[in-house]
Amino acid sequence: MKTVYLALGLMMTGHAFAASMTGSIGVKLTIYSQCSIEGSSLSAVRLPVTACGAQPDAQPKITQSVITRDAVTRQEARLVTVEW
Repeated sequence: MKTVYLALGLMMTGHAFAASMTGSIGVKLTIYSQCSIEGSSLSAVRLPVTACGAQPDAQPKITQSVITRDAVTRQEARLVTVEW
């Protein structure tokens, strides 16, 4: 019976200790202006141009890769990926 009382007492002290804890968390929220992508002037060597405000760390990573090539018409399909 003593072990049951000991177990209940330990459980109650754990909850009482957790309820008495206080503190704070330092959080910073930065909201950037809306980004726009200009893809009308794409070529084989030019990637789309992005405008995401003046913050250099807000600029997306842009990559492109060729999916298919047609040797007859000399056309190729490309995948352009924009990652934030």
